[in-house]
Amino acid sequence: MSLAGRDLITMSDLSTEEIRALLDTAGQMAEAIGFGDAGKRHASERLDRIMATCFFEPSTRTRLSFESAMLRLGGSVLGFSEPGGSSVAKGETLADTARTVSGYADILVIRHPKMGAAKVAADAAEIPVINAGDGAHAHPTQTLTDLFCLKRRFDRLDGLTVGLFGDLKYGRTVHSLGATLARLGSQVVCIAPEQLAMPKRYLDEIEEISGERPQCVTSVDGVLGELDVLYATRVQVERFPEEEREGARAIAADFVVDAALMERAPENMIVMHPLPRVEEINPEIDDDSRAAYFEQAHGGVPVRMALVAHLLGLLEDERNAFRGFERRGDERPEAVASPGRARQEAEEGPDSASAERKCRNDRCITWEERFLAGFFQTMPCGEVCCAYCEEPLEEED
Repeated sequence: MSLAGRDLITMSDLSTEEIRALLDTAGQMAEAIGFGDAGKRHASERLDRIMATCFFEPSTRTRLSFESAMLRLGGSVLGFSEPGGSSVAKGETLADTARTVSGYADILVIRHPKMGAAKVAADAAEIPVINAGDGAHAHPTQTLTDLFCLKRRFDRLDGLTVGLFGDLKYGRTVHSLGATLARLGSQVVCIAPEQLAMPKRYLDEIEEISGERPQCVTSVDGVLGELDVLYATRVQVERFPEEEREGARAIAADFVVDAALMERAPENMIVMHPLPRVEEINPEIDDDSRAAYFEQAHGGVPVRMALVAHLLGLLEDERNAFRGFERRGDERPEAVASPGRARQEAEEGPDSASAERKCRNDRCITWEERFLAGFFQTMPCGEVCCAYCEEPLEEED
């Protein structure tokens, strides 16, 4: 498998085989750094590679785990953790920022509040770009981290029933996770109030993959006994219009994981959460062996080590083999073109009418980025969507 030089913008950029291979490498990284035993953790020998972290939105776990991953690989990190620390505050475009930073580093990790921003950065940069979350769109490395936790807990990724619980409208982690679970042979149940329900396009995508539309319910009570995993999410209050935020918080009050719920849950059901939690998981269950969310968060380091190592080509040939970690052998399959990129390259490009259209999603980067040639693409399901935020061109039913 070769991922060298690739970008990771959405999970569709990875084939199922590549996902599994990344998780295998993450397992090797975890063993090498003593994952689960802080006393054994160490960094590798010095690596002459630099990661740039451009975070235009607050982050604790994602940013620090990426930095920890690069340092444990033996590399270096530079960057900023809020937009006021960059020339974007002076009016520089995101594309120009990415193009400039690509001259200072070997790999770029970006988080941005606007949907589609990671694609803008990837199109402009000359180095691999990793999407660390772009608005309510996607968070592929969180999905890889989630899968790593599932694999460690269940020793498989197929045949599981995963309940996505809480804010499924704006929760980018579940947007990335749902379709990926379907690809791997697991079932998704969507549990959310109507106001925070999973958007239709993600339900369509899951149905297209699995042949079955996910069950959608407004209460966990009727499905709790069927679940292997309850994946809770916080209400993304910051993505609501100001006047709707208090109402969103009130709705979320009924979607809480506490001791009473866990008493009714299956003995082997685990609770996951991408964190940070606010009020949706009561700390009283932290000591329950089924509470997996801190283990889940810590797994982000070996997962991101594996991803960075592959994208930088550190595991691809003998000359650049990563020192200190076992290589996966000499036999490697031919590189598989990124599905997301292949789909885009298959398009003939926008016609003049398409180029003049504006994405209807006002949270899309196309509303903000100057000089951006907006265009639309046909998704595998046949729906025409924005090429940046992947929102449908027409209003969803």
